[in-house]
Amino acid sequence: MADAKPDKPAKPKRNLMGIVVPVLAFVAGAGAGGAGAAIAVLQFAGGNAGHAPAGHAEVAALPAGPLEYVEIDNAFTSNLADSGRYLQVKLSISTFGGEDAVAEIAKHKPAVISAVLAALGEVRDADIETVQAKDALRARLKDVINAALKAKGQPGIVEEVFFTSLVVQ
Repeated sequence: MADAKPDKPAKPKRNLMGIVVPVLAFVAGAGAGGAGAAIAVLQFAGGNAGHAPAGHAEVAALPAGPLEYVEIDNAFTSNLADSGRYLQVKLSISTFGGEDAVAEIAKHKPAVISAVLAALGEVRDADIETVQAKDALRARLKDVINAALKAKGQPGIVEEVFFTSLVVQ
């Protein structure tokens, strides 16, 4: 019997569309992101040079102080208002007020804790189900903390609130 070599399987042909479409999508996305970044830089750097559209308020300047983070070392625990579950969060806040703002936050910590606990007492399951809901809760807590500090003579020093821990049981 003669040695017969089995035929090599044919190499599959590359689908040009399978390569081109993802590459084009990547290039278009990168271009769009770059354009968006350029617009944002121009907006914040004053690239419009006083050509703000009529009827739009001027964008507030960024605060001059360094960004500082303040860890609130309390773990806040509250029952969810519409279920038998409870929520436990730990928070950190940021401020551009520098060391003075950090000192004021520490000085008025009991008022901050009380305000956060009161706000968390109104939280429902829907307020923590999605990322958007959690972001809205963070914004609500920022407003509550700033209101508590404003009542003590320190208006608007909290820039953002962060969850450093969030547990629902």
